[in-house]
Amino acid sequence: MSLQNETEDNWFRGQTELKIFRTEYRPFHAYISLVISVFGIIGNSLNVFILTRKKMISAMNILLTALAVSDGLKLIFHLTFIVLFFFVYDSALGPLVMVSYAMFYFIVAIVFHSASIWLTVSLAIFRYIAIRFPLRAATLCSRYRAKVTIFIVCVLVTVICIPNSLSYSYVSNKSDNVTNWYITVIGGMEGYNFVQKLNLWFSPFLVRLLPCLLLLLLSFLLIQELRRAAERSLKLRSQENDPSDDTIQKRTETNRTTGMLVVVVVLFIVIELPHGILLILVATNRGYFYDVYDPLGDLIDDITLLNNGINFVIYCTMSQKFRDTFIAMFSCSKVNC
Repeated sequence: MSLQNETEDNWFRGQTELKIFRTEYRPFHAYISLVISVFGIIGNSLNVFILTRKKMISAMNILLTALAVSDGLKLIFHLTFIVLFFFVYDSALGPLVMVSYAMFYFIVAIVFHSASIWLTVSLAIFRYIAIRFPLRAATLCSRYRAKVTIFIVCVLVTVICIPNSLSYSYVSNKSDNVTNWYITVIGGMEGYNFVQKLNLWFSPFLVRLLPCLLLLLLSFLLIQELRRAAERSLKLRSQENDPSDDTIQKRTETNRTTGMLVVVVVLFIVIELPHGILLILVATNRGYFYDVYDPLGDLIDDITLLNNGINFVIYCTMSQKFRDTFIAMFSCSKVNC
């Protein structure tokens, strides 16, 4: 009995600490989100601009461009949300406009976020095929197939997110001659209860857990291929008396591109997998939402935003070709200034 009491005390203590954390973190949340969103929008805009240069066009870069567009749009809508709800008073636009935009943001944010995750899965699949079957890569991972993949991802995530779009609405509550609007979960009808349950289970599984499991497998396979590529490179160097600089540079750039993608994939897994597990816990026990998820909501939000906006730094750090193209864009010595 004493062990049970001790466990309950630890649980309540944990709840109290999480709520204290939420209270202390909340004042900084808006400013942190604002900075991350602005940084991410600029970074993703540069990604799109660089990756669409003529010499950068490839199947992989087409997918990376789509990922940058998806991340950038989510950050734009999030920035608008932060500005409206933390820096603009309700009286400026009216409570109905504010809650309408909040409803719109909650719908489109999950769509763009889902698209980003599944585009990352597609990138990992394309890259694995390219290095595992190099002779067939031009056919299997063509630009056309990359564009078809983007279209399929957009359609599928839109369908997957329909239950989320149908699960919420906004209602009014009049008090002291003042009408307040707020978002609520639609209830009262059997059909909508089914939709809510579908959303609680499908969203965590299809948007986070399943893609994270696929990314775990693909990252393992990519790392294995990187090791094999390193072994083949050493073997070829021992067999070749004087390998050409172009050959060495091509191998190095290929490995760097694969390594860059592994970093992007691992970052997604580190951020999305714990979030998915937490959402599954919420689906099994709604108490987790109020006791754990809600107090950590602002922090989870900021970490997810960081993942949406950090790819530009990864590309610049790990891709020589991307870095050279970026420098050339702003170098007067390489353009007509």
